[in-house]
Amino acid sequence: MDWETINGITGIISAICSVLGLGYFGTKRKSQIALSDHVLTFPMFMSFLLISGGWALLCLCGLWVLEPFGSYMQNDQYLKFYGVVLVLPSLMILNFGVNTLKAQRT
Repeated sequence: MDWETINGITGIISAICSVLGLGYFGTKRKSQIALSDHVLTFPMFMSFLLISGGWALLCLCGLWVLEPFGSYMQNDQYLKFYGVVLVLPSLMILNFGVNTLKAQRT
């Protein structure tokens, strides 16, 4: 599979995640999105999808508009780009895990 196909698939998936997140939060009132006793709630998961999708779309737009690697990208440059795309979701998961451990400790 070539990088243009992967680029397109990433854009479609991130757009779907953003639409799902916006659709969920657009139909709920703040009072309906209450915290529960569960470690992971559906609103938290939808927030993760919304933020991750938005971050991926922002990175793709930056790649297309600013062209930081020039008009043609090499395979190693695509790997660097997708590393940047995956940084924010990875940090969010790590932060969630650390906060969960801290909460269980007290």
